[in-house]
Amino acid sequence: MKKTSSFHKELLLVIALLISVVPAFSATIKGRIRDGKTSESLVGSTVYVKENNQINAVAGLDGSYVLKNIQPGTYTLVAESFSFKSEEKIITIKNATDEITEDFNMQSDSVTLAQVQVVGIYNQGSDNYARTEEKNSDVVMNIMSAKTIQLLPDYTIGDVLQRVSGVTTEKSVTGGGQFATIRGMDARYNYTTIDGVKVPSPDYKNSYVPMDIFPSEMVERLEVIKTLTPDMEGDAIGGAMNLVLKQAPDNFTLSAEAASGFNQNLYNHGFQTFNTSVINSQSPNQANGANYNAQAPANFPVAATTIKSESAPPDIFSGFTIGDRFFNGKFGVLASFTYQNTYSYTTGFFIRPQSQPNASLAQSNIPIWDYIESREDYVQQTRGGGHVMMDYAFNRKNKITLYNVYAQMTQVEMRITDDTDNAVRGSSLDPGQRFETTYEHIYNTTLKGTDTLAHNLALDWTTAYARSWSVIPDWNDLSLDGYYGASTIDFGGLTTRWIDNTEQDFSEYANLTYSFKLLGEDITLKGGAMNRDKSRDAYYAQYDFSTAPPPNQEVYTGMGEIFSNPNYYGFFDRTGSPGSANSYNVQQDITAYYGMLKFSLGPRIQILGGARMENTNEAYQTQESVQIPAAYGTIQYNNLLPSVEIKFKITDKQSIHASYFASLARPSLYDIIPYSLPGDYYTEIGNPELLATQANNYDLRYEFFPSASEEILAGVFYKQIYNAIEDAIVRGAGPSAINLEPTNIGGDTNPAINYGFEFQFIKYIHNFGVVANYTYTHSSITVPEQLYNDNPALGGFNTKVVDESRPLQGQANDIANLSLIYRAPKIGLEMEVSGVYTGKEISAVSIWYEMNLWQMPMTTLAFSFEKRLSKKINLSLYGKINNILNTPMLIEMFPPNEYLNSTKGVNLQTWLPDQTNSEGYINSITVEKELYGQSYLMGIRYKF
Repeated sequence: MKKTSSFHKELLLVIALLISVVPAFSATIKGRIRDGKTSESLVGSTVYVKENNQINAVAGLDGSYVLKNIQPGTYTLVAESFSFKSEEKIITIKNATDEITEDFNMQSDSVTLAQVQVVGIYNQGSDNYARTEEKNSDVVMNIMSAKTIQLLPDYTIGDVLQRVSGVTTEKSVTGGGQFATIRGMDARYNYTTIDGVKVPSPDYKNSYVPMDIFPSEMVERLEVIKTLTPDMEGDAIGGAMNLVLKQAPDNFTLSAEAASGFNQNLYNHGFQTFNTSVINSQSPNQANGANYNAQAPANFPVAATTIKSESAPPDIFSGFTIGDRFFNGKFGVLASFTYQNTYSYTTGFFIRPQSQPNASLAQSNIPIWDYIESREDYVQQTRGGGHVMMDYAFNRKNKITLYNVYAQMTQVEMRITDDTDNAVRGSSLDPGQRFETTYEHIYNTTLKGTDTLAHNLALDWTTAYARSWSVIPDWNDLSLDGYYGASTIDFGGLTTRWIDNTEQDFSEYANLTYSFKLLGEDITLKGGAMNRDKSRDAYYAQYDFSTAPPPNQEVYTGMGEIFSNPNYYGFFDRTGSPGSANSYNVQQDITAYYGMLKFSLGPRIQILGGARMENTNEAYQTQESVQIPAAYGTIQYNNLLPSVEIKFKITDKQSIHASYFASLARPSLYDIIPYSLPGDYYTEIGNPELLATQANNYDLRYEFFPSASEEILAGVFYKQIYNAIEDAIVRGAGPSAINLEPTNIGGDTNPAINYGFEFQFIKYIHNFGVVANYTYTHSSITVPEQLYNDNPALGGFNTKVVDESRPLQGQANDIANLSLIYRAPKIGLEMEVSGVYTGKEISAVSIWYEMNLWQMPMTTLAFSFEKRLSKKINLSLYGKINNILNTPMLIEMFPPNEYLNSTKGVNLQTWLPDQTNSEGYINSITVEKELYGQSYLMGIRYKF
C-alpha cells in the first residue's frame, strides 16, 4: 500500500506540473505597429486594453506585439508611441480560442505653426529612418543611425566605420580605427564631409581625415556613400563618409551621460608618462628668430624628457545635448558636446629588414635584417567635440541653417624601446625613449540656405569655412647605448622636433533645381557650381643633440646633467626651417561645374545622369633654395566626370540599382612636396612627380526592404584605376637606407582592377535581431619588381626586373561583421554582441619581388548593453567591453624560403624571435606584432 500510495502521489505531481505549464484557454491579440506614412516599425510602442491596463505589451524590434490571456468580450485596444497620435480600436472576442490580428498605422503628431511644419526631426536618428534613406537614395550607400551607434561598443567614428559593409580601418597606436578603407580602396581614395561639406585633414602628413578624432556621440547618423552623382565632389574612388550632425528637435530635449572605465593592460602594468605642461609650444627659432642659436638647457626643458610613473588612471567619458524650438517653431537650436579621456598600453616588436635582400644559388630574395626593436607605448588620448546647430524657417519655402563644429584630439605618447643595435642578435640592447604630444583640431562653420524661387524652381546654396591644424611641439626621441638594468648606460643622442601644420578651406556651393512634367512623367533638371580655395602651411624644425665623438662618450645619468653640462654634448644642429622642403606652403584652387537630368520612364524606372567638370590648380613653395630641383612648382589638370544611376523598381519594397561614375583621387598636398622626414621605421619622402589617380566605377545592387527596419542588400562592383598611388618601400643610399615614398603604379595603360561582392542583412524577430554583412574584394595590379639572385652565368649576384601581380595596398579579400541584438523594451534592456573579421592585406609595398609586408587576418569581439533604471526620469545604465579576445595585430612577410625559430646552430642573421610555428620551421616571418588589451566602460545616461 505504501508503494502504491507513493506512486499515486508522484503521478498527481506530474499531472499538476503538466497542467501548470499548459496555458488556460484564452484569446490572443497580435499585430504590428507602424508609422502610417513611412511604414516604419515603431519599436517600443505600447499597446494595452483600456478596460484592463494590466493587459499590455511593448512592440519589439520588428514592431510586433502580442497580448495574451484575454477572455471573451468587447474591449478598447489603445496604441501609443512618442510623437505619434494615440490610436484606439474596438475589438470583440467571441471565443476563448480566438487569435486576432490587428495592426496599427500611427499618424505623426505634427504641428503646423505660422506656416512652418515640423515633423519628427529627431526621428532622423532612428534605424527606420536610416533604412528609408537607403531605400530612397539616388546613390548606393550604407547608413548607421544614432540609435545603432549608441548601442555599439565603439567610442569613435573610426571604430564605428569598421562595422559598415565593405569598410576596414587602419589601426592607430592604441588599436582603435583611424583611417578608413572602402571597398579595398585605401584612405587616400576617400573623403570626409560634415553635412555634405568637405573638411580638411589636421594630419600633418595626409589629406584624408583621421576618423578617430570624432567621438561617436556627435552624429545623428553616419553615411558611407559608394557611388557619386554629378552634384557630389568627384574625388572619391572608394567612397565618401558623411557625418550628419544632430539637428534642432521638435520640442525641448535634454540628454546627458557620464562613464568611466579602464584598459586591462594598464590595470596589470601601470602607466608611464611625462610632464606636458613644461613643453615649449614654439621652437627656439620660431620664438627668437631664424638665426637664433639654440642653447641648453634654456630652450629644452628637462621635465619634457623625464618619465613619470603612476597607477592606472581611469578613462572618463561624458556628453551633453540640449535643444528646443522658439518663435512658434520657426527658430530651432541645438547644442551638443562630448568629452573623452582614455589611457592605453600597447606592447609589441618590429624586425626591420634591410632595403636590399640577400641571395644564394638555391634561393633569390632572401630577406636580411637590420635590428629587432621591442616597444611599449603608453598613450593618453583626450577628445573633445561639440557643435551648435541653428535653423530659421521664414516660411515653408525659405529656410537658413547655421552650424559650427569643433573637434579636437590630444595624444600624449610615452614610448620605451629596446633594439639590438644593427644586429639581429647581440649581447647588448640599445634603449630608447620617445616623448611626443600631438594636438589635432578641426573647426568648421557653415551657412546653408534653401529658397523656392517659383512653383517649380528652387535654389540651395552653401558657404563654408573650415580650418584644420595640428601641432607637435617639443617632440623628443632619446637614444641610449646599453640596456635597461645595466650598471652603465651611455648617452647616445637626442633629436627634438617642432611640427606645425595648418590647412584651411573657403568653399562655396550653389545648386539650381527645376522640376516639371513631360508626357505625364516627372523630370528634374539640376545644375550648379562649386569653388574651393585651399591653403596648407607647414613648419618643421629639428635639433640634433649628440655626444662628443667616441671614445669620450659620457655615462647617462639623466637629462638634467646632460643639459646642464656642456661637456656632455658635441653639437646642436638646427635643420628643417629655413632651408628645407619640410617647411612649405601649398595653394590649391578647385572649381567645378555640373549638370544633371533625373527622369522616370513609367512607374518603375528612374534614370539620373549627367557630368561634372573639375579644374585643379596647385602651386607650392618650400624653404629649399630655388636652385634645388622641385623646390617649388605648379600643377594644373582638368577632369571630366560623367555618371549615370538607374533604378528599376520591382515592387514597392524591391529594386535593382545600377550605376556608373568616373572619379579621381588627387595626391595629398603633403605627398607632392620633396620632403624627407624620419618615420617610425623608415625615412618618409615626397614625390613631386606624383600624378592624380583616375577611375571608372561600375555598380549593380539588389535592394529589398521587407519592413521599415529590415533590409537585404546584395551587390557587385568593378573598378578600373589608372595611376594608382601606393606607399612603396624603396632603397636609399645604402643597404640600411630605406625610404617610404608615394608612387604611381600601373600608369595610363596598365590599370589596377578592383572588383567584389557585398551582402548586407538586417532581420528582427520580436526582441531579437541579426545584423550581418560580408564583402569579398579582389584587386590586381601587375608591376615590375626587382629580384636579387646569384647567377654564375652573369658573374654572380645581380638584380633583374620581373613582373609581379598582387593586390592593391590595404585591400583585404574578406570582411565580415556579425551583431546579435536583444532588446526588451518593456523592461528597458538592450544587449549586443559584435564580431568583426578582416582578412589579410598588404600594409607596405616593397620594390623587391614577393617581399611585401602583409597585415594578417584579425577577428575582434565586443559586447555592450543598456538597461533602463527608471521610467519616470528616463535614466539608464550602460556598459561596453572591447577587444575581448585581445587579438594581436600581426605584420608578416612571405619569403620563398624557410627560417628556423630555434637558436640551436642557427646563423645569428637568420634567428628571429616570437615566430608562429612551434616545430622550428615557418612559412612566413612575423616582422611586427602589437597587443592592445581589453577595455571596459560603465556609465549612466539620462534623457528628458
